[in-house]
Amino acid sequence: PPEVPRSYLVGGTQEQWFFDNATRWADALSDAGGDVVIEQRNGEHGGEFWYDEIPRMIAWAFTR
Repeated sequence: PPEVPRSYLVGGTQEQWFFDNATRWADALSDAGGDVVIEQRNGEHGGEFWYDEIPRMIAWAFTR
């Protein structure tokens, strides 16, 4: 694509394999010129994790 989209990647401390993969994506997107945010939060992909994370993601998506 002509422009790499902004990307917000997050993984939990209880799913290191997922965060490692997200880090590889973040590196590739950043190397391609993308604006990338990557975070690691306590927990794993589940209800409480997303309950806390969704507001952060929405705030990030609508800034700039």
